[in-house]
Order: sequence, then structure tokens, then C-alpha cells
Amino acid sequence: MNYLAHLHLAHYSNTSLPGALLGEYARGTIDSQLPPSLQLGIRLHRHIDSFTDSHPLHAGAVRALPSPFRRYGGIIIDMMFDHFLARYWSRYHPWRLDDFIGYSHRQLQPDEHWPEAMVTLVARLKHYRLLAGYRSLEGVTLAIARIDGRFRRPTPLPLCAPLLLQHYSAIEQAFLDFYPELQSFVLDQSRQPWALGLAG
Repeated sequence: MNYLAHLHLAHYSNTSLPGALLGEYARGTIDSQLPPSLQLGIRLHRHIDSFTDSHPLHAGAVRALPSPFRRYGGIIIDMMFDHFLARYWSRYHPWRLDDFIGYSHRQLQPDEHWPEAMVTLVARLKHYRLLAGYRSLEGVTLAIARIDGRFRRPTPLPLCAPLLLQHYSAIEQAFLDFYPELQSFVLDQSRQPWALGLAG
């Protein structure tokens, strides 16, 4: 899942929003000196990604993409799932999306535990209001195209607009069927410290 979903699921499970994003950058063994809330956020982020990537609905949506896009299918489907979360926001959260984005921006205040890449990401999220842009297909298409810049070599991501239109309904249905399962999984994980390796 992408940024909006990780933030939503952190709020949904009453866990750390900064920890949810920190999981994007923490690699290997989690630093035991981090505050417990950030450690939990990192672990939950990893469990969410693992659950999502191995789920038949997500995996099937990736497999349905043609070459050469299938190689980047995880990125495309994660971003499109964020798009559908934004589009169907009122099904999953009682607040207006703009209110939640404002709340998230206030919660995401850089501190000494943040890597520089996360500081830069959050600054961009706030300055360009990137999460709000996920509501429109044009906005998420542009966001996917920009990911091309993270790779050393050119990717087909800037050319994905026709593909997204072609597969739009199928990805939409996959998201609508999948996301409630992910919510249940996250609640279950967050209520059982042993499941996240935090017991004892």
C-alpha cells in the first residue's frame, strides 16, 4: 500500500502515523532505541506490505498488467489502491478526506528519528498536497509517472495512462474487495503485540 493507506490504517488502528511512514525507510533490524510507537509503526507497516503483496486480489491485479508494466505492477496497483481509497474515502473514515489530510500533516512533524529522505517526502506531501491529488485519475497518473525518476534507467511508468483506463474497473473491484480484509488484518495485528514481535 502507499502513503495514504498507511496513514489511514495507522489512524484506524490507533498507532503512530510517523511510524507508519518510517516503515518506508527502515531496513533490517529495527533500532531498539526508537520510541516504542515508532517501532510498532515500522512493524505494522511491514506486516501490511507483506499481507498486501501476498494477497490473491493484489497479486492478481499485478499479474493482469501486460509487459513491460507488470514488472512495476506492485507500484502501479499500490498507487491505484490509494486512488480508490481517496475516491471512496467516506466508506472508510468518518472525517472528510481534506480534514484527515490536514490532521496527518500536523501529526507528521520531523524529529531526530527521521531519515533525511522522509523529511523531504513529508515536506513534498505538505507543500504540494500530494495526498489530495490521489482523488483524481489524472493526479494519481501523474504521481505514478513521477516515480520514474527514482530509477536509474527509464521505466514505462510515464506511459501508463492508457493502461490505467483499460484496467480501471478491474483494479477498482479488487480494491473494494481487498481493503476491508486489510482493515480487519491491521486491527487484529495491532491488538496482539506478540503478532508484531513486541511481546515480553
